[in-house]
Amino acid sequence: MSWQGRRAAKLLQQAPVADCPVIQSITMDADFPVARLTFHDPALPLQASVVHFSPFIPGDAKQSAFPVVLSIFELVNPTPEPMTVALLACGLNAVGSWNVGRFNRVLRREGLVGLQCGRRHADARDARAGELVLATEVADAGRGLPPAEITYWASWMYARHPFRANWQDRHLAAWEPFASEGRLPNRADGPEATGELDEPMGAVAVRCVLPPGERREVAFAYAWFMPNHVHGHRYQQRFSGAWDAARVALRQRRPLLARTQAWHRVIRDAGLPGWLSDGLINSLAVYTATSCWTRDGRFAMFENPVKWPLMDSLDVRYYGSLPLTWWFPRLEQSTLLQFARAQRADGRIPHDLGRAQLECPSDGTTAGLPWKDLATKFTLMAYRDALWTGDRAFLRRIYPAVKRAMQWQFTTDRDGDGLPENEGYDSTFDLWAFYGASSYTSSIFLAALQAAAAMARLAGDQAFARVCQRWFRRGAASFEARLWTGSYYAGSRRQDGSMYDACLAGQLNGQWYAHLLGLGRLVPAAHARRAVETMLALNGTASRYGAVNAVFPDGRVDTSSYHAQNIWAGETYALTALAIYEGCGEEALGVSQRVWETFASHTKHVWSQPDVIVAEDGRLGDGEFYIRNVGIWAIPVALAQVDQRVWRMLKTLAPQLPLPPPRSVRTRRVVV
Repeated sequence: MSWQGRRAAKLLQQAPVADCPVIQSITMDADFPVARLTFHDPALPLQASVVHFSPFIPGDAKQSAFPVVLSIFELVNPTPEPMTVALLACGLNAVGSWNVGRFNRVLRREGLVGLQCGRRHADARDARAGELVLATEVADAGRGLPPAEITYWASWMYARHPFRANWQDRHLAAWEPFASEGRLPNRADGPEATGELDEPMGAVAVRCVLPPGERREVAFAYAWFMPNHVHGHRYQQRFSGAWDAARVALRQRRPLLARTQAWHRVIRDAGLPGWLSDGLINSLAVYTATSCWTRDGRFAMFENPVKWPLMDSLDVRYYGSLPLTWWFPRLEQSTLLQFARAQRADGRIPHDLGRAQLECPSDGTTAGLPWKDLATKFTLMAYRDALWTGDRAFLRRIYPAVKRAMQWQFTTDRDGDGLPENEGYDSTFDLWAFYGASSYTSSIFLAALQAAAAMARLAGDQAFARVCQRWFRRGAASFEARLWTGSYYAGSRRQDGSMYDACLAGQLNGQWYAHLLGLGRLVPAAHARRAVETMLALNGTASRYGAVNAVFPDGRVDTSSYHAQNIWAGETYALTALAIYEGCGEEALGVSQRVWETFASHTKHVWSQPDVIVAEDGRLGDGEFYIRNVGIWAIPVALAQVDQRVWRMLKTLAPQLPLPPPRSVRTRRVVV
C-alpha cells in the first residue's frame, strides 16, 4: 500500500517465504467453516481483515457441496488522507499426481479475471486430474469509488532448488513488482513444468484507491474441478468446470456467507456453555473433510481419510451421523441403503463399504471374527433415520435388511442366554478383546431388539416383533443376572462364569441410544442411575482429559490394551448424554468439557480431532478427522428433554426432529 508518499508491503501471514516481510500479528476468530483473520502491523495504517469460508448450510446439500473456498477481504482507510491499496493472491498448480505437464493461463471472461491451473497429458485414472481456478470479480465498488485495477502473472517456478522445500528456497517472483507498484506485469503465459520438481505458480493482484474513511471489499474464489475420481463428484452435475464454480460462488458470496453463519447464531443464542457451543459447531468440520458424494448420488464418509480410508465404518458412524439425519436425510439414507445392498448372504452387515472406494465392503479391521456390534448398530441407525424423518418409503426399503441382520445376530448367542457372545477382537474396540457376554455389545443388542420390534410393527410384521420381544425379555434378564455387580455392569462374563470386572465407560451405550430414540428402559432405572454414578466416579476421574474407557473398581486404569487405557472422545460424549437422561448431567458435562478443552486448548486440533486421547498426558492418539466425535451432538438432544432453550435450538435447526417438549416438572435450566 502507499499513502502520503510512503509505501509498505507485507505478506498477510507469519510464516516466512523467501525474504518477503511478514505481518506482525494476526488474530483469528473461527467457527467452522468460517475463519475471520484480522491483521495488525504498525507499519500499515490500513485496517484489514479477511473472511475465508466454504459454504456449509444445514438442509441444503447442494450448496454445502460447493467446490470452492471464498476469501472476502475488507479494507478500511481510517486516516484523513487517501491511500492506494493492493492485494496479491498467489496460486500453486497442484493439478495431477505428477508435476510434469502442469501449466497456468490467465482467463478474462464473464466479469472475472483469474488464473486457471491445468495439466497436459492427464491420465484418465488420475483422481487429481482436472483444474484449479483462482479468480476475482471485476466489480464496481459503488459509492463513487474509482474502479479497481486487476493485473496478473500466469506462471513462474516457485522452487529455486530441488529437494530442499524450505522457505528460504521458495521463489515468489510476483513479490518485487507487487511490492513496488501494487501491480503485476500482465504476463498471460509462462513456463510449463517439464521437470519432476517444477512447481508452476501464478498470481492475481487487485489495486484500488481508498478515500479517507472509506471501506472496500475485495473477494477471491479458489475453486476446483476434479472429474476423474473413480466414482465422480456430485458437483459435476452442477458445474461445467472450476471457472463456472468460481463465477457462481463470487456472485453469491454474501448470501452463502449469511446462510453459513445463520446456524452459528442459533447455537450461540441457546444459552449453552461456551465450550459446548464451540464443540457443536466445530466438530462438524469432519463432515467436509471426510465425505464423498458421488456423481450418481451415493454418499459415504471416510473413517479417517489419511491413515484408515475405510468408507463409512459403520461402528463409528453410529456415533457421528446424528446431524446428517436431520440436515441431509437423503445422503444419510443413501449410506444405509448401500450397507443393505452390501449385506452378506448370511445376513451379516459389513464393517465398511471399501477402502477408499465403494462396492468393496470388508468385515472390519480385525481378521477371522465377525463383529458383534455391526448388525445391531445398523438396526438402530435404520430405525433412527426412519423415526426422525418420518419416511415410510425408506422404512419399507431398509426393513428387510434389518430383519435379516437381527436374525444373523441371534446366531451369535451360543449359550442360549439371550445375549451375543464376543469371541475376542470383534467389536469397535478392535485392539481390545472381549469374551462372552459384554456389557457394551449386549446393551446395544438390547436396544436394537426394541428398535427392530418397533420397525417390524410399522412394517406390519407382527410375528417378528413378537420374536424380538421374546429375545429382549430373555436378554434383559441375563444382562442383569450375569453383569450387574451392585454398582455397575461388568465389562464381560464368559460362559464359564469368569468375569472381566472392569467398569467400562460404554457399558450402557445401548441405553443411551434407547433414550435417544424413545425406546424405553433396557435396565432398571435405579441400576442405570447407579451405574452412571459409578462411571463418573471411576472412569470420569481417572484422567484430567476425559472418561477413560476401562477402570477397575479400586480405581486402577486397565492397561491391558491401548483402547482400554485411553479416552475416546465420542464415548465420553455418549456417556455424558446418558448421564443427562439419568439425572447426573452437571457432573457429566464437566467430563465432556475436559475432552473438548483437550482439543481446543491443550493440543489445538479443533478441526482435525482424532479418535483417541492418551489418558496419561492428553496427547492425541490415532485417527485424525474422526467422525465418532460428532457424537457431541447427542448432548443437546439429551439436554432438550429438560431445557426449553436447547429444545428450541434443535427445533429451529431441525424442525422435523420429533423431540418431545421438555418435561414440565423439569423445565428449569440445567446448563450453567
